[in-house]
Amino acid sequence: MSTARKSRQTGAALIIGLILLAIITLLAVVGMNISNSELASATSEQLRMRSFRAAETGLEHGLDEMFKVAAKPGAKLVSPEPVAVAGSPLNSSKKAIDNYVTTIEFRGEGNIVTGFTSKFSAFHYSVASQGTSARNASTALEQGAYIVNDTGGQQSFAPL
Repeated sequence: MSTARKSRQTGAALIIGLILLAIITLLAVVGMNISNSELASATSEQLRMRSFRAAETGLEHGLDEMFKVAAKPGAKLVSPEPVAVAGSPLNSSKKAIDNYVTTIEFRGEGNIVTGFTSKFSAFHYSVASQGTSARNASTALEQGAYIVNDTGGQQSFAPL
């Protein structure tokens, strides 16, 4: 009688052990899937931020280059090809991963009348920048700016 009881207990322990092993394996697989998706999400966010920084760099460059665009209707300056961001990592072709393209466009002239005897104009521009990074991450930014100068669109002296 004691022999029959002993064999039943050994079989039950094996079944319980296999069930616990299956549950632990399932938890490990789910944990790995969650960590992989979090890693992919973090990588996407990093690339999005790099493209955003590239677009911001293009905006700053465009604001510096705004003086090169003539104060005439339809005047526009577009960078002919993507410009590499300084310090960007290189791809296998030795080209920068983070780039930007800048477009500067003259929008018009508005008069500014001051309380003094001289009259000034505001030359309005829009600066657009498209920043790109790895895996087709892309960000577009646009900013308006103006240059205050003497009247007539001559830009005869440095802006105030």
